[in-house]
Amino acid sequence: MKDSDKRVLRILVSYPQPLLAMGIAAALRQQLEFEVVAPGVDDVSVVQAPIDVIVTDYHGGLSLAREVKLAQKRCRVMVMTMHDRANDVRGAMEAGVHGYLQLGCSIEELAMGVKALGRGTRYLSLDAAQKMADSLTHESLTARETDVLRLLALGKCNKSIAMKLAITVGTVKGHLRAIFNKLDAASRTEAVGIAVQRGFIDAPIPACPPMTYRQPLFGTHAQFATEWR
Repeated sequence: MKDSDKRVLRILVSYPQPLLAMGIAAALRQQLEFEVVAPGVDDVSVVQAPIDVIVTDYHGGLSLAREVKLAQKRCRVMVMTMHDRANDVRGAMEAGVHGYLQLGCSIEELAMGVKALGRGTRYLSLDAAQKMADSLTHESLTARETDVLRLLALGKCNKSIAMKLAITVGTVKGHLRAIFNKLDAASRTEAVGIAVQRGFIDAPIPACPPMTYRQPLFGTHAQFATEWR
């Protein structure tokens, strides 16, 4: 075993959800070669450098990876997330994230991934690696094509998309042809479905039905209030 494998790794758990941070920290502390600090869980306000590995969520990972790169720090960033779409994984890797794990992974895989980052290598879960590989075989969408897709997912017609993006209807049709070709889709609905599955856009949130007034269960509100005085 190399000396780098034996040395203690200092790990910072920076997770926005306290319960998840507590669980991740507890799992990592089962490894004798890990020294774990978890602000918000532990009674610490200042984290002393150096830190070898930061374990965080998806959006925190993207932000921290850029900061680490700009500051030329040697610490590595491990993302633990429920985001599992190909474009999510690829986006994280392109942002500079070093490791990618699903929140449902085993304690053994978490420890293995952190150790890999501590050795200076990258680590992706099997599922993330497969999706990363798949994403390399798909042609990426341009920013404008993504804008068109987002509006398409909201059920907008070509004319509405053109007005929203300040382009012509003919340009919208051209973008749609390119989108259908890149996604190998035969319809607008299929294109949106494939784009959501791959992570190019988020699934549209269905509109909430209008709220209707319902009679209180125990008569009027005034009667209810009177009876409980």
